[in-house]
Amino acid sequence: MRIYTRTMTIAVLAFFAVVSLQANADRGEKKQVFGNYEVHYIGLNSSFLPEDVAEAYDIPRSRSLAYLSVSVLKTDEGDLPRPVSAKLTGQIKNLIGQSRDIEFREIKETNAVYYVSTFRFDKSEIYRLTLQATPEGQKRTFDVKFSQKFYQE
Repeated sequence: MRIYTRTMTIAVLAFFAVVSLQANADRGEKKQVFGNYEVHYIGLNSSFLPEDVAEAYDIPRSRSLAYLSVSVLKTDEGDLPRPVSAKLTGQIKNLIGQSRDIEFREIKETNAVYYVSTFRFDKSEIYRLTLQATPEGQKRTFDVKFSQKFYQE
């Protein structure tokens, strides 16, 4: 029953990621490709997460709290991408240059590995995010940079 619940939770998170993508393109999942690795990321307001999902993963819900989820996938020749563990660090910077580090928590599921973080944001401010992902067993670090506006809805 526990595996079924976790699978449903992942399905719900994926559903909300897709809904978020359709609702506002700059809040949808994005990816950057580095050879045979892909770094996928999505940022949204944590209040979009269903209460039971947020509770199951100990993610606070708030109109002024951003939720960031990152996963690293590896593609081998002819295979579908598969999730891999990685060392993940990050920073967030607002437009006036104030910055802070983002701490990630790893969540491993049967067929998924992803990293989640939350951070406070100011209403309708644009943030520059920088992530450093080093897949397990690799020396190369992938730098992912993007800007995003978070909304209090």
